[in-house]
Amino acid sequence: MKDFAGPGPQLALTCGLAPDGGTQILARHVEWPWSLPRGFRREGSHGPLTVLPQCAGAALLPGDHWRHEVTVQTGGSVDLVSAGALMIHADRRRGRQARADWLLRVEPGARLRHLADPAVLMTGARMRQQIEVVLAAGGRLVLFDGTCRQSPRAAEAGGVWQSDLHVTDPAGRILLRERQHVTEADLLALAALPGGMTAFGTVLLLGDPEAGRIFPDGPLALDGAYAAAGAARGGAGVVLRIAATTGGALDRAFRQIRARLS
Repeated sequence: MKDFAGPGPQLALTCGLAPDGGTQILARHVEWPWSLPRGFRREGSHGPLTVLPQCAGAALLPGDHWRHEVTVQTGGSVDLVSAGALMIHADRRRGRQARADWLLRVEPGARLRHLADPAVLMTGARMRQQIEVVLAAGGRLVLFDGTCRQSPRAAEAGGVWQSDLHVTDPAGRILLRERQHVTEADLLALAALPGGMTAFGTVLLLGDPEAGRIFPDGPLALDGAYAAAGAARGGAGVVLRIAATTGGALDRAFRQIRARLS
């Protein structure tokens, strides 16, 4: 295994096939606030490599800009698992936002599952994330993305959550693009509606021909949450949308979906 040279993201990984045919980390670069174990194969040599990046303090602070790059080479299979919910802190005096960017590359015949836990917005937090995906033909991606407020009904309306997703093929052709933007005022209004939904999530399953069988179009039976599956535009895959009464209910819904993917 070698290290990346020169400046770059705080966390960068390249994973691919090892001599024994299993997946291993081939190159990595790790800076504060991240630490990274070597990963393990919980299903044997030909199962996915499970990698658990850990963040010091498990918190994204105002003014922080985290950058991450993950590449899975042809034939590799990686489960990128978060070590718990990420807290997004607020800057009430200056209103600075926190930002996290991801660049995910999935080569032909590779699989990447980014099994992130929901992010938790502290009252007044301003968060922006950008996720860039380069998905080759024959590659498969599973991406979890969700958020909730730490105090769902706190009388604060200064926070913002913005998430931009761009999925392209290696030639730059757009496969999927979406933007989610919600303010704390919006979340407070949603919480006041019948049902009292305060936590929201999206799960993308791209490039997997079995995704439609596992999650057919229509509502999903999940405990403590409403969820529905539908085809992504352009036939890129399947999108699951989830609304839950609490952050804990959203986390449980994520875990139920992960169990179906096992």
